[in-house]
Formats: sequence, C-alpha cells, structure tokens
Amino acid sequence: MNKLDLEVVNVLFFQQMLDAVEQERWDEAAMALYKLYAIEEGERFNDLHDHSVELNNALKATAA
Repeated sequence: MNKLDLEVVNVLFFQQMLDAVEQERWDEAAMALYKLYAIEEGERFNDLHDHSVELNNALKATAA
C-alpha cells in the first residue's frame, strides 16, 4: 500500500472505532484501535492488501 492508501485506511479504522464506541461495542473498538497502532508501527494485514486494489478502484470510480 502506498502512503495515501495508509492514510485512508487509518481514517476508516478511526471512524470504525468512533462508531463502535458510540454503540458500546467494545471488542470492535479495541480491534480498530489495535489495528491503528499496528499500522503505525509498520505491520501489514493480509486482509487490507487484498482489499486495497478494490478500495483504489472504488475511489477512482467515485472521483470520476
């Protein structure tokens, strides 16, 4: 993933964490926070790499 992709993923995880906290889904909020910290530390998740191509295509389609 490139730097822009990582920024988008960070925003999405942050939003997911906020939504989970508002709904008091603590396990989901904890997982989102864990992934935010892990990404900042350089960890890569296979499920993110598989969807990064789909995310790029969706963003391009939205921009067009």
